[in-house]
Amino acid sequence: MLWYKGWLETRFRLVFSLAFIGLILFLLHSVPPENKSKIFAILEYSTLSILMVICAMLAGAGIVTQAPFQAKKGLQASTLFTLSLPVSRLRLLAVRAGLGWLEAAGTIAVLCCGMWLISPPLKRMTTPVEMLEYAGTLIACVSVIYFLSVLLATFLDDAWRIWGTMIGAAAFWWISSHTPLPEFANIFRAMGKGSPLIAHTTPWNAIAFSLVLSTILFFVALRVVRTRQY
Repeated sequence: MLWYKGWLETRFRLVFSLAFIGLILFLLHSVPPENKSKIFAILEYSTLSILMVICAMLAGAGIVTQAPFQAKKGLQASTLFTLSLPVSRLRLLAVRAGLGWLEAAGTIAVLCCGMWLISPPLKRMTTPVEMLEYAGTLIACVSVIYFLSVLLATFLDDAWRIWGTMIGAAAFWWISSHTPLPEFANIFRAMGKGSPLIAHTTPWNAIAFSLVLSTILFFVALRVVRTRQY
């Protein structure tokens, strides 16, 4: 029931996310095959920007009930019913966060498959294995932004959570671009210039760092959920 409930809350946001992916695919399709620099610019900037928006939309509202396609202040009417269900807050948070993460991962998979199918230059510049590695890199690294949004959802209204996620991700992007971060901690470089599509190597250190940080953010969110009075 919890999975179905989460699906009802996120299905329209998932459709909206796929529409964003369609925009990226349209941009790639419209680029002349010989303009490789523009293709790389779309991969490095447009794709990452839209993935941040997708994470902000799909991360959900923690364990509280969420309106299907709108952000409201305060608790929804059925939130107390959700909290009264005979399940732990760990399960409530894990199901909601897990469903949104699976939707985000599926959206990224659709993006990578679409890019491979509609962009002949990418087919010539990369191999199917590198495209698969690129998808895995995106999913792992963008999980940091996703679970940041999950954490913010535990103490912010949904409208503020979305803004907080975007501001936090933009700040991290700015820091990674203007300060000499260690290579393993620069997740945006791992998804951009250091990605398998451009650097032709998998940034395993950045992937491991992202997964560890994502796990920490989830358990911090769980700590907040267990101690908060709704």
